[in-house]
Amino acid sequence: MDSLTHALTGAIIGHALGDNKIGPKAMILGAVAANIPDFDVAFTRFFDPVEAMFVHRGFSHSLLLMVSGSILLAFFLKRFARTQYSFGFWWLMVLLPWLSHLTMDIFNTYGTALFEPFSSFRVSFDSMAIIDVNLLFILALTILALFFFRKKQYRFKQLVGILGLVMVTLYFALNVFIKLSLEREVKERLTASDIAFTRIHSTPLPLTNLVWMVVVEDSASFRVTQVSILKKQIVSHTLLLRGNVDKCSDPIKRIKEFTKGYYTIDIDGRGYFYVNDLRFSSLESLYPAAYVVRFKVDETTCKVQRTHPKRGITPGNIFDLMRKVF
Repeated sequence: MDSLTHALTGAIIGHALGDNKIGPKAMILGAVAANIPDFDVAFTRFFDPVEAMFVHRGFSHSLLLMVSGSILLAFFLKRFARTQYSFGFWWLMVLLPWLSHLTMDIFNTYGTALFEPFSSFRVSFDSMAIIDVNLLFILALTILALFFFRKKQYRFKQLVGILGLVMVTLYFALNVFIKLSLEREVKERLTASDIAFTRIHSTPLPLTNLVWMVVVEDSASFRVTQVSILKKQIVSHTLLLRGNVDKCSDPIKRIKEFTKGYYTIDIDGRGYFYVNDLRFSSLESLYPAAYVVRFKVDETTCKVQRTHPKRGITPGNIFDLMRKVF
């Protein structure tokens, strides 16, 4: 999820745990602790573009670092905060916002290496866009309510915060339900139409959970559609050939590993080719503009460049998204 979503979630958790003890500092500590895992972005620049994709949400997002790091920070806070509060209090103030970050991120497409360094497997449920305005609205409304009721008794404000977190949890559950229902319906339609397929990938478009991208893979191509949940119809459809190259096998192997096999290859005819990750959704409907993550590979040197992720969040595309929703 984006940094703002993590910060708001951490602030609500921090308030629920410690507002009656350390006041507004509880929100600040929660917001900071919830963004600790993303410190890895400061180090990705020291890696080549392919390996950098594995560094992000790698060990920094592991359960091992969360537990050990939160214990160290709790000892530090206990020692230097000059308060009578226990180690357990400070540990929860760091641990739970940190845990919220890892928990939220596993619902995105990117994948989170929870079990590093013991396993490089990346957990991803592909059911939440990295930026979701509905989720941000719930979180922002909860924060505003906490400020509005700031003079109320702590137990009442704590209940408001917990209610906000329950709503967030239910929203995540709703998206999982939508994803499972959508994929089941797609499989039934493909089977009824006698269309062969090997795998299906689905994920919501940026900003909303009411339009989803569905990728249907067969032996040589991908059918990429955008499906409106309310309209119950396909609002965009594209057929993409997988493509293939017999050069630069080492970096290509790593890129394929990152994409989990959902990739296409485009040759530009000017000494480069592109490997495109199909798992990420964009507000764009037409390819190649709709590719969010692309790797540009030099055919001669095999040097890889990664283009900056583009999710197509522009005023025109947002207007088009509203048309697809309603």
